[in-house]
Amino acid sequence: MATELSALAQSGERPLGDPSGSAPDAVPTNLELKRSLDSLRIAREVTHITVIDAHALARICLSRCLEAAGTDFSTASYASVQEWQQAHDRKATAIVLLCAVGEKATEAASKKDVAQAVHIAPESRVIVVSDREEPALIVEAIDGGARGYISMNSSLDVVIAAIKLIKAGGTFIPVSGMLASHQISSTRQNAAESRGHATGRFTDRQLEIITRLREGKPNKIIAYELQMGECTVKVHVRNIMRKVNARNRTEVAFLTNELFETA
Repeated sequence: MATELSALAQSGERPLGDPSGSAPDAVPTNLELKRSLDSLRIAREVTHITVIDAHALARICLSRCLEAAGTDFSTASYASVQEWQQAHDRKATAIVLLCAVGEKATEAASKKDVAQAVHIAPESRVIVVSDREEPALIVEAIDGGARGYISMNSSLDVVIAAIKLIKAGGTFIPVSGMLASHQISSTRQNAAESRGHATGRFTDRQLEIITRLREGKPNKIIAYELQMGECTVKVHVRNIMRKVNARNRTEVAFLTNELFETA
């Protein structure tokens, strides 16, 4: 066999299975593969997400799910906004997820934690994640500075899509929140129109008298303050009672509440 190989070498012929005559390409090692992957990670943009949840298991699970979902997310989790603020290794974060369970916790997150998170990291976008979907809580969170509100009934795909949307500059709220915003706006408009209509039923002088009637002032004091005769005040009071169908001054005060409700 050695003689045959020697003869092949002298003749310049290559042995079967080695058409190039060179050694086969070296298989990359695990270390080399890791370095290649690391170089790719450096090139891509990674979104850092801060998960804040008082429940350790919930925040750890959410963090791991986001990182394992095949997206370019990195996460850090804390039990509270205060713990996050005091952390020495706190990173610049693109997204802050404020997780809350229950009405009281969600209300606290919407009122206090959102404002505090925005103050700590103005460049970040704050999202409330809650099991409560009351329209008032959703609207309150958005009015407080949150850029999104995600229901805990949402799938992980919806959460990821919402995070990407908000990171790109959008706002995400459940459909119920959109309807609530419209309903609140309509209610305020209707109330303003109602007050305007009710106010139009009375003259300016009658409105001044109604204001003083509601303060419990007698006709004599009203006449003095408005510089008119007491008999004139009595006539105005009778006309006011007739317009609101009131039997006495107390009913006048009650039936004219709509004129003095704050917007």
